[in-house]
Amino acid sequence: MANVVTVQVIEYPSNIVVQEEEIDIIIGETGPQGPAGQADPADLGYVHIQNTPSTTWTISHGLGFIPNITVVDSGGTVVEGSYNYPNANTVVLSFSSAFSGKAYLS
Repeated sequence: MANVVTVQVIEYPSNIVVQEEEIDIIIGETGPQGPAGQADPADLGYVHIQNTPSTTWTISHGLGFIPNITVVDSGGTVVEGSYNYPNANTVVLSFSSAFSGKAYLS
């Protein structure tokens, strides 16, 4: 990857000297494997299936926290929308057009 340098010449003629510096990166050995984690049921997430096309999806997920959300339409395309979290167990998703699909919460 090249570094870009901008030079402004104020006096003409000028001498411009460019020096390149080489950096060596040494990668060591990996450390020992850490202990295995345990799955927390709350970390497993929730999948909401929206069978009826709608611009607003209200989801009661019961996770007890505000989750990350990925929404896909019935064709499998990721869809962007806006999300409102009235509480830690409910999310309201709003979209510009009605569609059916799934919301993956985690």
